[in-house]
Amino acid sequence: HFYKRNIFIRNTTMAMILLPIINSTTRKTIRTIYSSVWHLTSKIHSTSICESSVKKPENKIKQKKQKKVQAVCPIMESEEHKAIQKELGRDTPLDIFVSHILAMDILVNKVALDTNVTVFRGNLQLIGRADLPKDLDPELKVGRYSVRDNEIILENWSHLKNQTSKKLQLDEKDAIKAIFEDTNKDQGLKKNIIGYFLSQGLPDTRLATEVFQRARILLSSRKRNFTPEEDKIILDFVEKEGKKWAALTKLLKIAGPNSAQNRYNALTNNYKSGPYTVEEDKIILSEVFTVNKFVLSDGNNLTMEDWKRIGGKLGRNPLYVNSHWRKALEPILTRYQAGTLGVDVRKALLDHLVEHNKDYTQDVDWKELSKLPKFAGTTPAYLAQKLHGMKTSTGEMSPELSPAELTVGAIQSWYNNSERNGTQKKEEYQEEMIAYYTEIMSQERGKDTE
Repeated sequence: HFYKRNIFIRNTTMAMILLPIINSTTRKTIRTIYSSVWHLTSKIHSTSICESSVKKPENKIKQKKQKKVQAVCPIMESEEHKAIQKELGRDTPLDIFVSHILAMDILVNKVALDTNVTVFRGNLQLIGRADLPKDLDPELKVGRYSVRDNEIILENWSHLKNQTSKKLQLDEKDAIKAIFEDTNKDQGLKKNIIGYFLSQGLPDTRLATEVFQRARILLSSRKRNFTPEEDKIILDFVEKEGKKWAALTKLLKIAGPNSAQNRYNALTNNYKSGPYTVEEDKIILSEVFTVNKFVLSDGNNLTMEDWKRIGGKLGRNPLYVNSHWRKALEPILTRYQAGTLGVDVRKALLDHLVEHNKDYTQDVDWKELSKLPKFAGTTPAYLAQKLHGMKTSTGEMSPELSPAELTVGAIQSWYNNSERNGTQKKEEYQEEMIAYYTEIMSQERGKDTE
């Protein structure tokens, strides 16, 4: 800066020497210019210039974040487990499983073992963060199970069952019922021990109680076949005690009150099943818009009592009628209003998910997806149902694919290589539904003008 300022001074001196031979206007301009330059250079701090002119080398290579290695320890390091092992019997399936696991002294995640909390769930709902201590170790992951996570848990369950098959002498159904459909709240620590076994190989650190509940959901939510004896217990109980589903569930030793309730409904209601006819769909449209003519725009769904009444008219399960409305009829009308009824939603959906690296259903925010312009007029339930349908078809065509391999990319490959059926009947059906909907709206407007 010292040198720069000297240059400015010398130039200014030379200009002053030449002033006599320059006219007054030019002299005034020169004085203004050099005065401004001098004023500017005087305000610049030399240190800041030097610092800014020397650029510090930037490390443009981003360091890949290394995943923390999980610390492990033997399961018998826990004093609680030592006490449990001493008190174990050999007569119940739960004790047989627990005894086997503790005798193996498997390695478990130390953070999970140190946070050996138990959470009881009387239903098949996931355990959330709100159910756990607030000071939970940040290393512990809660929820958001991947397809591979589910596979690992089920594989571990299969290994455990095979390893104990000689002592247990139970088939798959009875083993699941004995372990996962037991509603005894006092067995939490023992069930956690099974949770530790099922956690082996998971990529994230998880609590044993949460993994046990996840296994319970995966295994107990499979379609259950009730025995004639159980059917009699259900009917007799409701007749004597009323519809006390939680108590009935405990009596049957099954998971989830809805299971008993749904079975009771199936036994006492001779619901119609199979595809919906055009006439049935028209009844649904008529009833829905009678209850709420603005149902498409205000987002307010009907109450359960409304669906029971509509289901009663059709002789169908009200829950299924509601689902048919949300996944089939409502999207036809909303897409018609949005002008996207003729768009191939399946292709657009697959292309979008692949482009944004959404490999599995749980990766997708269906509510936000339905708001995109390309999916105008769709609903979250409609889009999810479309993907589920294509996933089912892909699995049927490629049975060799495991659940983890059944990605959106695999579904897209199936879709691109499969033949399309004719759409004439589908289009005719949609046109009939739209015409009926238009007629209903016209009648409603006529009532408003009267």
